Amino acid sequence: MRIKSFNKGEVIFREGEYSASMYQINSGTVGIFSAYQTEDEKELTKLGSEAFFGEMGIVECYPRSATAVALEDGTEVTEITESELSDYLRNKPDVMLEIMKQLSARLREVTASYEEACRTVYESREAETKGEEKSEGLLSRILHFFSEYGRLTRH
Repeated sequence: MRIKSFNKGEVIFREGEYSASMYQINSGTVGIFSAYQTEDEKELTKLGSEAFFGEMGIVECYPRSATAVALEDGTEVTEITESELSDYLRNKPDVMLEIMKQLSARLREVTASYEEACRTVYESREAETKGEEKSEGLLSRILHFFSEYGRLTRH
C-alpha cells in the first residue's frame, strides 16, 4: 500500500482508465466526476475522510466509470492494490463492513433514482393514454434519469 498526496484539482484516476486498485481517503476531500473537464461534466459525489472509492477497479476489472479529483490541497489517500487487498482486509476486518455499507448506500441511491424514473415514465404514459399533452418536465426528467442511471451503474 502506498500513501499518495494530491493538491486541489489533481486527478487521482481518470474515467476510462483500467486499474486494479482502490483508495481510502485519509484526509481531504475527493470529488467523483463523469465527463470531467468537458461540457457534460457532472459531479457525482464528494467523499471525505475514511471513504473508499475505486473498489470496482479491483472487483470488476472494467475501465474506470468516473474521474476522481482531489478537492483540497493536501488530500491524502491510501492506494490498495488487488494483490494487497486480502492482507489488508485480514488485518482490518472492520473495513469490509465499511466498504459494504458504502456500496449499499450507492445501490440505495441508484434504486431510488430508478424508482423515480419508473414513476416518471408511468406518469408520462398515463398522460399520453388519457390524451393529455406530454409534459416537457416529465420527459426531461426521464432523459436526465437515464443519463444519470447509466453513469451511476458504471461508478
